[in-house]
Formats: sequence, structure tokens, C-alpha cells
Amino acid sequence: MTVAYNYSSTSKRSVDEFAKEGVRLSKEFVHHLYGHSFDWCMNRVTKDFIWIGSEKDYHTTGSDEFSTFLAESASGIPQAAVSNEEYNVISCTERICIVAGTYLVLTPPGEDMIYAQCNRCTFIWLRSGRRILLSHLHLSTPVDYAEQGDGYAISAGTETYKYMRSLIKLGSSRKSLSLYDVNGTVHWVHPSQVIYLEASRKHTIVHCMTKDIVVPAVIRDTIEMVGDKVIRVHRSYAVNRNHVVELKAGMLLLDDGTSIAIPAKRIADVRAALTGR
Repeated sequence: MTVAYNYSSTSKRSVDEFAKEGVRLSKEFVHHLYGHSFDWCMNRVTKDFIWIGSEKDYHTTGSDEFSTFLAESASGIPQAAVSNEEYNVISCTERICIVAGTYLVLTPPGEDMIYAQCNRCTFIWLRSGRRILLSHLHLSTPVDYAEQGDGYAISAGTETYKYMRSLIKLGSSRKSLSLYDVNGTVHWVHPSQVIYLEASRKHTIVHCMTKDIVVPAVIRDTIEMVGDKVIRVHRSYAVNRNHVVELKAGMLLLDDGTSIAIPAKRIADVRAALTGR
């Protein structure tokens, strides 16, 4: 997208640095907020900070009121993982930086509360001396209009519904993995959510039921992290046997529609690994 920077030639470097910092701080704020690192968040807001949440009556004026809201909400809202993020600078001057973006938030598998939601966000950062503080944060959730006769816009719960279906498929186990992607973001993933692994040079793409995660590890090490349900079927691929639908004519078909070609010399070994014979 086109960024509306407003600066003279003498202040260009300062504005560029502020813009990059605004994006970095926005991402960090989201992760600390859903990670319940509330002290970190409170240390980066202005005294007259305004927050508008995505739910009814979710709004505060002033840092003290926001702090009280966080304290009261923490007991009822579990920590959540953030993924599928995108942040863009909308406008930036030497003093004000506006960042807008989207992200997906998911509760870890095994929590009593099942929650998945796409959020849009708008941050307004102010630079005062050497400090950069957040003066305004607005969160909203995309909702389609309800059809005539419907009491609720069904699509509003689409993300939670898809996530709930994936958790039901996993069963009742509460064990989950903590996978760190190349940006240092942690993702909580149940082993059964992993469909297959794909080697990508020194990284591995972990293809899950709800997202893809690029892990800074070779495929051999990633297989060990994920567990014994994953078997190596190719130099560049490993699959979760629970997601295999069919092995036919040298092709392995997975339940997400992915097809993986198996080298002829490995077909017998792959079939034995899948069938236990």
C-alpha cells in the first residue's frame, strides 16, 4: 500500500525510523496484550490513553481506567496466540505515527474457553523526546450483515467455528507444542493439528489445520519436535499419518487436499510406516 509520509528532506531519516519503530511497537503491543504482559503495555501508553475494543462497552479513557479494565478482564480471558499479522504505516510525521493492521488470535488447545477471532487494529503513537508512547488503540472485528430474519450475523463466528472443529478433531489431549517462527513469535499447536512438514532450505514450513508456521530449523529437527505421528516420506516432506487419506500410484493424498509425490524406491517404506506392516 502507499504510505502517506509527511516530511521535509531534512527530517526524512527521522520519520523513516519512527515509522519502522511504530510497526515494531504495534506488533509487540499486540503480543504482550494477549500474552497478559500488562505491565509492559501500561509502560507504553500515555496518561490520557484511549482504548476502544471490539466488543460492546469495551472502551476506556485514561491509563488508570485501562489498567483497571485489564486487571478485571485477565481472570476471565486466557492467554492467546497471535498469528496471520499484517501492520502498515498509514501516516507518519516527526511526532505522530498511525499504524493499521490485522491479526488472528487463538486460545491454546486445551483451554476451557475456545476463542478464535480476526481483529483489525489502529494504533496512534506519539513521540515525545526520546520516548514513543501509545495515545490511542482501536480494535474491531469484521462482521457481515445478518440476513433478513437472522438474529445474528453467522459469519461473525466463522473463525471460532473453524477453530472449534479443528479442536474437536484433535480429541481431549491437552498437550500442545510451542513452536517459534522465524520472527520469534510463539505458536501453540497441538501435534494433531500438524498436517505435514515441508523443507525450505534451513527452515521448515509446518503446515497446520489453521495456519502455516515457518520454523528456523531443518526438517529432521522439526520432526523430532512435533512427535512420532510424523513420518519422513521424502527428502523435503514429512507427513502426519493421521491426515493421510490415500497412497496410490506413487502419490500420497492428505485430508487437506495436498498431494505429495513419493519416490519409487521409498514407496514400500512409506506404506510400511503407514500400515505398521
